[in-house]
Amino acid sequence: MKGPQPQGAAGFHNIVAALKNRDYGIFAAAHVPGLIGMWAQRIAIGWLAWELTKSPAWLGAIAMADLLPAIFLAPFSGAIVDRVNVAKMMVFTQIFMATHAAILWLLTLTGLMDIWLLFSLALLLGFNNPFATAARHNLVPLLVPTKNLAAAISFNSLNFNLARFLGPALAGVVIATSGVVAVFAIEMIAECILLIALRFFNVRPQPRRASGGGLTAVLRDIREGMVYTARHPGIGPCLALLLSSAITSRPSLELLPGFADEVFARGASGLGWLGAAVGAGGILGSIWLARRGAIKGMTNLVIMQTLGMNLSLIVFALAGNFWLTLPFLALTGFFMVGNGTGTQVLLQWAVDPMMRGRVMSIYTLLFRGVPALGAFLIGLAAEHFGLQDTVAGAAALSICFWFWAYRRRARTAAAMELPPLDQRAPHGSSVGVPPT
Repeated sequence: MKGPQPQGAAGFHNIVAALKNRDYGIFAAAHVPGLIGMWAQRIAIGWLAWELTKSPAWLGAIAMADLLPAIFLAPFSGAIVDRVNVAKMMVFTQIFMATHAAILWLLTLTGLMDIWLLFSLALLLGFNNPFATAARHNLVPLLVPTKNLAAAISFNSLNFNLARFLGPALAGVVIATSGVVAVFAIEMIAECILLIALRFFNVRPQPRRASGGGLTAVLRDIREGMVYTARHPGIGPCLALLLSSAITSRPSLELLPGFADEVFARGASGLGWLGAAVGAGGILGSIWLARRGAIKGMTNLVIMQTLGMNLSLIVFALAGNFWLTLPFLALTGFFMVGNGTGTQVLLQWAVDPMMRGRVMSIYTLLFRGVPALGAFLIGLAAEHFGLQDTVAGAAALSICFWFWAYRRRARTAAAMELPPLDQRAPHGSSVGVPPT
């Protein structure tokens, strides 16, 4: 976006301007293979879990193992990333992901994999994810000037959703022809590409908290970030809306293997279609968001697209016809970008830079950790009430909370859609947040 100005012009030039920054361009290009591999691997892990158990509850448990550690570790990752070198933290997490994919590949290739090993490996990856996400969220603002930040974040979302389209499609083809073991090999290679690329770009100096103080200091930093978030008249409500969808509607997508096999009887290829539909919608949503030239109005966009996401998910869950459900699943992916990426853009724009790591760690907790709990609960409910009714009911519950966010949308927008950083009072006091 061309300097997220109140009345900025929309267009692809916003994306081009962000990519003209050499270091961000390298990062964005190298990140795509890893994202595609990550989404392909998630599909492969879900399909392998379904093949081993035929259980929606186990699908939810595997998703929970992957995502639940974020609930406990995201606050620590945010406090730590505000203290350490972000680029070095990124390297460490990439080494971990490449090694993890290699272990998945080896155990599956040798026939040693079972559901408990798969659960343990998903849990192990979950411990790394909060630190990888914290590093990525805090790296991007160091690669682009402030005027290109919103476009860079939206372009990252475009890459993420392009991978969400290509990854499941790739997984569907590879699983059908070569099995899940080949998907794990692809992910291993893809993560190595980004690891190599990290050696070729320079990161601007970052504002950091003083190191030292041990665990007590880290816990104090975590508390400080939570108090800042709770007191902020815009950040708190934005994250509350994200929380409602994170525990109800967003986790439903973790149950797509069950829909593909049990509801639609389409097997692995059907799962690829469903995942690709979400990704296709996400791509269109990301392009639309990246071309949008202003921060002004972003709060209302997030709120209304959250409603659209839930309505589309209800139709998907209840339609019952495979080909009819695909457009509504694509709409779910489209609106999900507004719910997730739109919230991230607002947070990155409004947050005090010294608080960025801690606030974005809370975002990670809600975006990745809470859906794990939701997926487990929805998976358990689906065992008794069926996949379709459970997913539709969860989305309907999310809409109930949406009314609260809609009623206070003007106050939230006033606190989030601020002037550029250099025109604000220190520590966010321009929006009534006391310095911490």
